[in-house]
Amino acid sequence: MFQGLRVTDFGSGMPSGIATMVMADYGAEVIKVEPPGGDPFRHVPASIQWYRGKKSVVIDLKSERGRADAQRLGVTSDVVINNFRPGVADRLGIGYETLSEQNPSLVYCSITGFGENGPIAGYKAYEGVVHAKAGRMMEYEGQLERGGPIYACVPVASMGASQLALQGIVAALFVRERTGKGQLVQTSLLQALGCYEMFNWLIVQLRDRYPEIFTNYHSMGPSYRSLIASTKDGYWLQFANVGDREFRAFLKAVEMEDVFAGEQAMPTRVVSTGTAAEDLWQLLLLRIQEKTLDEWMEILMADSNISVEPFRSTQQAMEHPQVIHNGDAIEVEHEQYGKVAQLSPLVKFNDAPSEALVSAPTLGQHTSQILGGLERNRERRFGRGSLPRHALEGVTLLELATYWGGPYGASLLADLGARVIKLEPLEGDPLRRNGALKTVQGKESLAVDLKTANGREILYKLVEKTDLLMHNYRPGVPERLGMEYETLKRINPRLIYLSAGGYGSSGPFASRPAYWVTFGAICGGALYQAGPGVPPAPGTPLTLDEVKRISVHLAKANDGNPDATGAIVVGTALLLGLYAREKTGQGQYLETSMLRSNAYANSGDFIRYEGKPPRVLPDTELRGLGALYRLYHCREGWVFLACLVRREWEGLCKALNKEEWLGDHRFVSPTARAEHDTELAACLEELFEGRTAVEWEQYLAGHDIGCVVADAGQHYTFFMNDEQIRANELSVEAEHPVWGKYIRNAPGVHLSLTPGVAGSGNRTGEHTKLILEELGYTTNEINGLQKAGVVTWPEPVAAPS
Repeated sequence: MFQGLRVTDFGSGMPSGIATMVMADYGAEVIKVEPPGGDPFRHVPASIQWYRGKKSVVIDLKSERGRADAQRLGVTSDVVINNFRPGVADRLGIGYETLSEQNPSLVYCSITGFGENGPIAGYKAYEGVVHAKAGRMMEYEGQLERGGPIYACVPVASMGASQLALQGIVAALFVRERTGKGQLVQTSLLQALGCYEMFNWLIVQLRDRYPEIFTNYHSMGPSYRSLIASTKDGYWLQFANVGDREFRAFLKAVEMEDVFAGEQAMPTRVVSTGTAAEDLWQLLLLRIQEKTLDEWMEILMADSNISVEPFRSTQQAMEHPQVIHNGDAIEVEHEQYGKVAQLSPLVKFNDAPSEALVSAPTLGQHTSQILGGLERNRERRFGRGSLPRHALEGVTLLELATYWGGPYGASLLADLGARVIKLEPLEGDPLRRNGALKTVQGKESLAVDLKTANGREILYKLVEKTDLLMHNYRPGVPERLGMEYETLKRINPRLIYLSAGGYGSSGPFASRPAYWVTFGAICGGALYQAGPGVPPAPGTPLTLDEVKRISVHLAKANDGNPDATGAIVVGTALLLGLYAREKTGQGQYLETSMLRSNAYANSGDFIRYEGKPPRVLPDTELRGLGALYRLYHCREGWVFLACLVRREWEGLCKALNKEEWLGDHRFVSPTARAEHDTELAACLEELFEGRTAVEWEQYLAGHDIGCVVADAGQHYTFFMNDEQIRANELSVEAEHPVWGKYIRNAPGVHLSLTPGVAGSGNRTGEHTKLILEELGYTTNEINGLQKAGVVTWPEPVAAPS
């Protein structure tokens, strides 16, 4: 779909690396600009897949000639992407204003750490720095007894930023096809983290006004419906039997129906010490210890309504039967490493397949070829329509999805201006019971029973007029509802149809229920966050109290990352499909899955080749990945230090008045520092205890060292109160028809000519009558459908005070 596009990537690392990798996978000519000596992330194993299919050009941006070459390259490109700190691109002569003046159709994307403005806009944009400053590390507090922030292992800010950037780029290209105008696209790691803050921000705002909904929602402790338990031979299982049907199937399989009979357990989902739920949880832990892993899996896999997965590392995930069936990993021949198993392209297309994957280039492999051919004219032909108010204005998406992983992806398109109609059951999306607004905001709600013939007729009439349709049903459900692709294709051949299930649409696990904890367990994110030694090796004797402690530890490690990651990729997939249709005029079937999406989030280790070094794990105290990338306790509070390249190490030594370390045999080189990491950490710990965390941030920031306070509060605290959020307008006021005014995230990506729109939450069926009227139903027909139980809508409410 991107054939003929030239994309110049001035970025470094995972955010721009994945964004442009996806574009290369689907046909774009991606030129990766590297400094002499190469991108600092070239030594990372994942760079082999991040750089695949690209062309490497070495340009010294510190030289006048290099800057001139970079400017010529940018001017001849369709897309330019960078992750420089604010102002750097302009100083180098390759900023948006400079390049777009010569190429008005240029789509230019900037990914920063903290946004373009504000007091900390210039801070180093390392993943850990953004996590710490924005409060994400405090969300793991309690995983260990030591208290304080916990290093957040999975790079969700980089993963999220890669997808938001890609969504902004594709949306801008979609506008360009129709108008001929390029524009500036901006996002940040901070905005990406906003996608991973699921409920807390809303709970804090509304729990005092609506205690019956919000006060008890966030009770802490392990859920016995999402049970984590050890088998007889010491393997750990993650269960995810959240629905009543799933939980009853699980109880039957473990022969505990009598214990959980009646209403004593079903309404209570979270364990609180000293309650009956605690006793029930303990009974389940003891029951799972009665059989081995193989024995339990044989029993549990016999019922497709039961969700269970053993905890795996990312390397082990590559051997999961569903990963193999889906082709989520693919082998690419590499000049140095031979066959390299790595991530497959992000989204499956039935009519617009990805390109044959080509190995990552060697450093500077294409410098002469590219720089020597920049003067040729590149013909571009576009429509000449007027600019829409929003990038996706006029685009309609039908959403038939529940919970978080699918619906929030549709919310991202609503933020870009699409009309999103959420078709939900008469009782509403189950997630509404938790007060979810992020998954419904900006949408229209149509409550309809699709199991009825009249309900399906409503769907078919909507399909005639829609552009995109997305569902996250398990296999068999679309067929039973008469909404499988082949049926809807006959109604609307231009329809882009996305199946966004958990495991995929076919294969040995496709029909099983799937929730976020499922994919945290499969894809390695949970074990990565758990840290070394947790859980202990199979066969290690454990007391019941130790089993309980490890269960709680793993539950805290297996947080909500997978849901948000899956949802963000849904947004990307829908936009890729829309752009493909714009180029070809054809509708088609697309597929993504939470399984593949979360493999991407763990792309640092979702790769295999002979000689690959093992994934770097955090220390047992979960402070970080080494002395120069970890948390430190201060005289008061905690900081996170990120100091990874030579010039930063030299600057740190000078700032700390420890220039003698530069000649110390223990610390004189990266290899020496790695060998003496414990000693270096001890030296730094002693120094950091000499000042408060706030003092250290102020002091080291003045020396351009990545060091930030890490325990100022959780993410919602930062989001609700920090000046950085206000300076970049990353929060906006919205108004729910019942709950009144609240603050929500601004759209995650900003387009300069076609900005997004921040819609509000809604009630189940709030737009049912309006949509039916638009479809041509009369008032009598609408009322008849309501009386027959085909549709519903809420009673009118007084305007909120």
